[in-house]
Amino acid sequence: MEKFEPENMIREVVDACADCDVCRHLMDTSCLLFPELYRLIDREMETGEKIRAKELRNLVDLCNFCALCPCPNIRADIIKAKTRFIDRDGLKLSIRTLENVERIGDLCGAYPQLANLLFQGRLTGGIVKESLGIHRQRSIPAFPAENFPAWAGKQKLHIKGQETLKKKVAYFAGCTGRYLFPDVPRAAVEILKHNGIEVFYPRQQCCGMPCLLEGDRQLTLKFVRFNVQHLVEAVEDGYDIVCSCPTCGFMLKNVLKEGAYYSSEYQASVGADEAFMKIPTDTTVSNPKQKKFTLLKKSMYGSLLKDEGYFSSISPRKRILVAENTYDIAEYLTGLHRAGELKTNFGLVPERMVYYPPCHLREQNIGRPYLDLLGLIPGIDLEPIDGHFYCCGIAGIMGFKREFHTPSIQLGTRLMEKIKVLNPERLVTDCLSCRLQFNQLTPYKVFHPIEILNEAYAG
Repeated sequence: MEKFEPENMIREVVDACADCDVCRHLMDTSCLLFPELYRLIDREMETGEKIRAKELRNLVDLCNFCALCPCPNIRADIIKAKTRFIDRDGLKLSIRTLENVERIGDLCGAYPQLANLLFQGRLTGGIVKESLGIHRQRSIPAFPAENFPAWAGKQKLHIKGQETLKKKVAYFAGCTGRYLFPDVPRAAVEILKHNGIEVFYPRQQCCGMPCLLEGDRQLTLKFVRFNVQHLVEAVEDGYDIVCSCPTCGFMLKNVLKEGAYYSSEYQASVGADEAFMKIPTDTTVSNPKQKKFTLLKKSMYGSLLKDEGYFSSISPRKRILVAENTYDIAEYLTGLHRAGELKTNFGLVPERMVYYPPCHLREQNIGRPYLDLLGLIPGIDLEPIDGHFYCCGIAGIMGFKREFHTPSIQLGTRLMEKIKVLNPERLVTDCLSCRLQFNQLTPYKVFHPIEILNEAYAG
């Protein structure tokens, strides 16, 4: 087999992990991939039986890109191998249907009563789920009578410059918020407006993470190109991009710009010379005048550091422009508070709550800003859970697949037991995929922290 055959690509990952061994115990309770990877490594070392091609293929399907493992290059290489498998072998029809959250949301959002009748019906529910490759026991929430895009249209949020305010935000709502839990993006809009900020809802599609995880390069690039085009236009008109979904934020801020700083287009824009590459030391600084750089010799690093990643076909300038101007809404509001610009006229919310920080929030390296924001609310009793040691197990659309339902439940067991011991009055998380899992496996009412903040403002 050639070097770039997917089996060889994932074999290189296996060999790298065999030489390291750090994740053998680090990932044994929060990951499906590494326990299986080390089982295969141990078998090969003990018996001499080589890991088979089918086993290598199955390995890539176990990664959900949660980013908990300590090596970004390993998970990136797994996704590259999976994408190469799909390029070569194709994608199952059921997966191709399930991964397109945008299309499912559009269709079910247009006919919510019919969708609910089909999904919730005693006779039809199982049949519909089976046809989509969803496990029969996976709970599907009811589709709302009015989704967020419909509400936003009534509010005319798609029109720029309705208000001449100093601060203005282009809001990226995320598929789950747009089509399943519209109260979350509505709360985000209301909070931003309460704080005197113009809110613009640009044209947007799925962030691309679900189809990226399934190895569907064509659909991923279609979504990302669409979003980049419209978000760049907003940034150039002076808008900050704000997300309430941590997965969308991780995609726009981190994944999208991979390799972009190494491109010749970016290097020329920052005045790099023939001898040195200029790499920003803090990629969260978008103002060119405030940027600081590390200089790397092209003779040493030029052949290694290139813009050859998943999104290299999209303008690196545009990818960086989106990434450097995107904020999680908690990060954005915390920035307002530090500047003394956040309204803190919160009413009393005297309840015990448990907060679970999701994996893709952690990977944005912004800390846990909701702890600071919710701490401003009088009467609230908030217990955080350390997201490094617990996983809800749903892994986006992976937990909906027929073959991953049982492992998904098993992965989340430790977290569910922890929550039940704490026994809160309300459970809070900013990941709406986690919310789906919590709704299925716990008896608690689940809220996005932005909903709690909005409730406190209304109080």
